[in-house]
Amino acid sequence: MKSGIAVKLAILLAVVGVTAAALTGAYSYGVSRQLLVEASQQSLLAATQVLGRRIDTGLQEVVRNLQILARHPAARSMLRQGDAGSRQQLDELFELMMRANPAYFQIRLISAADFGLERVRVDRQGASFVRVADDDLQEKGHFSYVSETLKQPPGSVYMSRITINHERGVHAGAERPSMQLAMPVEDDKGKPLGVVVINLDVDGMFALLAVDLPADFRLFLANGDGDILLHPDHAKVFGFDRGRRVLIQEEFAATAALVDGRQSRVVFQDVAGSGALQSALLAFVQQPLGPRSEERQLFVGLAQPLSSAREGAQRFGQLILVSVLVLGLLGILVAMLLARLALRPLRQLTDAAQRFGRGEGTSELPVARDDEIGELARSFRQMQQQIGEQMDSLQASQQQLQQLAQYDPLTGLPNRRMLQDRMDLAISRARRHDEQLALLFIDLDNFKDINDGWGHDAGDIVLMEVAHRLRQSVRAVDTVARLGGDEFVILLDVPGSRQDIINIVIKLLEQLSLGIPFQGITLRVGASVGISLFPDDGASPAALLVSADRAMYQVKARGRGGYGFAVLQE
Repeated sequence: MKSGIAVKLAILLAVVGVTAAALTGAYSYGVSRQLLVEASQQSLLAATQVLGRRIDTGLQEVVRNLQILARHPAARSMLRQGDAGSRQQLDELFELMMRANPAYFQIRLISAADFGLERVRVDRQGASFVRVADDDLQEKGHFSYVSETLKQPPGSVYMSRITINHERGVHAGAERPSMQLAMPVEDDKGKPLGVVVINLDVDGMFALLAVDLPADFRLFLANGDGDILLHPDHAKVFGFDRGRRVLIQEEFAATAALVDGRQSRVVFQDVAGSGALQSALLAFVQQPLGPRSEERQLFVGLAQPLSSAREGAQRFGQLILVSVLVLGLLGILVAMLLARLALRPLRQLTDAAQRFGRGEGTSELPVARDDEIGELARSFRQMQQQIGEQMDSLQASQQQLQQLAQYDPLTGLPNRRMLQDRMDLAISRARRHDEQLALLFIDLDNFKDINDGWGHDAGDIVLMEVAHRLRQSVRAVDTVARLGGDEFVILLDVPGSRQDIINIVIKLLEQLSLGIPFQGITLRVGASVGISLFPDDGASPAALLVSADRAMYQVKARGRGGYGFAVLQE
């Protein structure tokens, strides 16, 4: 009689134990799977936001290039006099800029007179460049990127909508997705003489921006109305150009809140898959453009296959399944000996799984037992460790993405976005305490000669050494940032008197004038420094940057290699 009860109890305990283990495994598997998917969603959203910021940074780089070209003396001379020397100089400058920017289809200088006649034009044609001249130059006054740009205030930038380029004779840009950015070229009185236009290869630009993304990620782009501009299924892009609109809000219903302005970002799962996509996680963000842009905003999206997001959970599920099978086969044999003890460790396992699922951390597990319960506990602990490692990896990826969003990858200095944040804080603090700030805009002299003569490796060494010397030459409370190219900015917090600022700048110039060793030679660069003061030269970050930039260009105009304070414009 006792023997029968013991067998029944053993069988009952074995069944209960195996059932509890199976439920624990299923619960743990479901929790880990959901946690990994949620973590993947956040990581995907962060990657999408970083991509959106890269788009903004890329367009700002085009704007800076436009400013360089529009302010170049040869551009004014060509529009006024049309001399051959200015044409040759601009041809060479346009070609150099296109070599440095693979996403540029075309750069043109267009006159405000003669029905918008092109004066200088360089087109990309495969790996070479075409300098268009004489009878091949066309009248473009009827195009909005000419007529609308000429109406803009001085220094403004016009951005066209992203469309298929149907203009004739544009070589590599023909029938390709394009965007025109233009800036007026003005005389000394601010009257527009013409415009400089950069024709941007949209596909090429996004290919460069997405080069660091995993191979299985897919990229999306839509304009402010939702028209799809970039999609894995090429049949769905630029539908409006073929008389049939294909909208992102119709492709993915969750993006409707983004298009109508109710949200600025959305993350969702497309389990059924759509077109060229498999089941995927998707994230879309709103990326505003400048106030002078015909394209009010863009919607940028990334898709990650759901299978890759759940890959870790599948491995955990296999581990749990093996553990449950081992326990099921051995449970009945050992149940007689473990009848009293089996319930306690199983409860420990269940409690540990529930605590872990609620995010309350790990609890004590019977890992020291030399039996099936101990094996299951060790397997469960291993699963917890693997989930923890996966979460740590995801957090590290998020931190890396945040690092890319706020710091210059070459020099490690804060980038333009972080500088903007620090300037906002510093100006607010200075305004509260009635204090002064100083902004130093530093542009390296002869840096282009080093890049051209010794290559980009030498240029990178120079930029990193300049960044190091700038950091070493100022206080810890000051901010040293790189805007891009060979442009640096230093924000001096409560700099003292005007003479104190001059002393700091002289020290910086002395440090930068020292030679930089490179492959057995010594490279030398100089610097031109423009200085603006808060609140005298501007009450906002943008105003201070413009004032310091203008002061720097005045130093350049005097012959480079020195410093100058901003002069308040009437």
